[in-house]
Amino acid sequence: MPHRRTARLARWQIRLLVGSGGALWLTGAAWLVLHYFGQVEGEFGPEASPLEPWMLKLHGAAVIAALLGLGSLFVVHIGKGWTHRGQRPAGLALSAATIVLILSGWLLYYAGGEGLRSWSGTVHWALGLAAPALFVWHYINGQRLRARGG
Repeated sequence: MPHRRTARLARWQIRLLVGSGGALWLTGAAWLVLHYFGQVEGEFGPEASPLEPWMLKLHGAAVIAALLGLGSLFVVHIGKGWTHRGQRPAGLALSAATIVLILSGWLLYYAGGEGLRSWSGTVHWALGLAAPALFVWHYINGQRLRARGG
């Protein structure tokens, strides 16, 4: 159950967000490694690794869980958290990164033009690799503020 008087997350929300976020990061990083360094020699030259499509499928499955977790933040966390001025920069940075990741992921899936796909892909993987640092900043900053009583 979310803490309705504070911005603290319920244990299940933390587990869902950390678990799905970790799965997103791992599958995304694995896809990047496979895509750029995991080509296999095929009958007609270099081919993509057969694991690449599986990483994308797992990445898509993790997105479903992550979006459920993100939706749960609107119940209490974001509204109550906005009152903590010291947490706003980290929360806004994490929220902005999340929005850009969602939009760039959508473009990768649905955009038709190669130029747009190339640009959105670079933005998506660069920001995706950095996302854990934003999460850690937000989390540690919240712990520090709570310890100070703010």
